[in-house]
Amino acid sequence: MRTVLRKLRNIFGVNHESPASTEQTIAVSDSIFDSYSFIIGSLFSYFNDLAPEGKRYFIQRVHHFKLSKKFHFIGLEESEDIAVLVSASAIQVTYGLKNYSLSHFQNIYVLADAYKMENDEELYVGHVAPEGIYLSWKHFKYGYTNRADNINVANHEMAHALLYNNFFAQYGMDTHFRMNYEQFSTTTGPILAQVITNRQSYLRSYAFSNLHEFWAVSVEAFFDNPEGLKKNMPELYSALCRVLNQDPLSKNKILKTESE
Repeated sequence: MRTVLRKLRNIFGVNHESPASTEQTIAVSDSIFDSYSFIIGSLFSYFNDLAPEGKRYFIQRVHHFKLSKKFHFIGLEESEDIAVLVSASAIQVTYGLKNYSLSHFQNIYVLADAYKMENDEELYVGHVAPEGIYLSWKHFKYGYTNRADNINVANHEMAHALLYNNFFAQYGMDTHFRMNYEQFSTTTGPILAQVITNRQSYLRSYAFSNLHEFWAVSVEAFFDNPEGLKKNMPELYSALCRVLNQDPLSKNKILKTESE
């Protein structure tokens, strides 16, 4: 585990560990449940696949997540629907975890389209920084309406945020995630070697930029096309199921409940 932590610290450029904390899921009214169900169900097949009790649990987490963040809209009108959908994208990734709200990140910035950062000519559709999570709304929508290409900027950036929150933030660590990420990281070695040998992979090429991007691109494929990932890279799929404590192909999604 120390080797993995060292690699991740080199990527993020920080050098402290976070204590574990406990989060609670708060109940929501029927009106909030109905409103959120309509908004989320219009875009998230993941949510629509859940059993009724799973949908309520999902929405309770979405509501808590949304209330815990400040949303900034850049080039967009302020929108409750967008805040709900962005919150749902985070909960999709953290649904199986006890500490799910990415509590280090207080601010989420939603931009109308791709953007440039200061002193950088490259166009970005999303990124994670210590001060917040940034997403292009145009590309957010594309990720949930076009599932054939395994590209979903929301899943990608929430995966980055989850890693940061668990290894480098001062609070909000999920013990299950920390323990199982080591097993995920050991899975990447043989996969990377196979890709280098065969010069091809089910994952898009950006996954092989570094360990950080391999994780985020793998999470994209895990949610965007779980059937395809399981068929083409079963070891990676199983490792992601373990580290995220969920299987998108199962009705209940969550593999182990908090009481287990």
